[in-house]
Amino acid sequence: MLRARDLSLIMAGYAGLATGAFAPVPAGELTPFISHALILILFLSFLDIDFRTLIRLRGRDLAQVAGWTLAKLVLLPLALWAVCRLLIPGWALAVLLLAGTSAGVMVPFFAGLLGAEIHRSLQVVVATSLLLPLTLPGLTKLLLGQELPIPFSHMARMLGMIIFIPLLLTLLGRRTAPALLAWLGRRRYPLMLVLVFICNAGVFAPFAGFLRSQADQALLALTVSILVALAAAAGGLAWGLLFGDRMSGLGGAIAFTFSNSMLVVVFAAKFFGPRATLLPALYTLPFFLMILPLRWLKTRLGLERPAGDGV
Repeated sequence: MLRARDLSLIMAGYAGLATGAFAPVPAGELTPFISHALILILFLSFLDIDFRTLIRLRGRDLAQVAGWTLAKLVLLPLALWAVCRLLIPGWALAVLLLAGTSAGVMVPFFAGLLGAEIHRSLQVVVATSLLLPLTLPGLTKLLLGQELPIPFSHMARMLGMIIFIPLLLTLLGRRTAPALLAWLGRRRYPLMLVLVFICNAGVFAPFAGFLRSQADQALLALTVSILVALAAAAGGLAWGLLFGDRMSGLGGAIAFTFSNSMLVVVFAAKFFGPRATLLPALYTLPFFLMILPLRWLKTRLGLERPAGDGV
């Protein structure tokens, strides 16, 4: 059943998308602020994250997080890239970038929204976020080789700045202004809706003319983005059913599906062409709609939060 928070998040995402596509001039004023809005989204999402959870991981828990991280950052993007190289080679790079990004900082929020395990999801978000500045540029350079003249260090530095600035702000705020962080935490959801709107409007404004003039390419990109979302959800579900412990198949599907696509938009716009940027931008469409089939899967397949949720 569709809940009020599901609906408000979907509406905020699609309102931003429609504004960027049909009112590109005013929406274009937001485009320079996409990276700033993304940093604020990361900051707000980091408020509840205890980064010490990774330090305390031992034995079976450490192996679980390492397995989920390997699957999300390496196995899934490699598999989807290989399929695209065979079937639609022109989109292989874009798919690699989209599939290879970290589990989104909103994953714990979506996990709570859909009734999945939260703690392990949070650990996977932290691990994949911290490793992303190494894995995504590394995969790109490894697979493209001489086709890619962009230095690894430039890509890693850009991703590192977007991820580690909000992380450092969060840690500093906990030491110097905990009351302010608590105040922000209580008002986080409406702030998130505004920031999601800003990101989507700013992302789609530069593509408004392309979407109208090359509708066939835009439709193809949308189709690919939907297939990536479905493949990611299936991959997370399968990995959870095969190797899951605290994080079930539902939690895995959430972690794999709700990835940091906005981060890929900013990253691809800086280093790659419009196709690599358009695909993660259009991923906004299935991104929010995937709430519905995942909620249906939970009900249909009886995917419940596992017992022992917590540390």
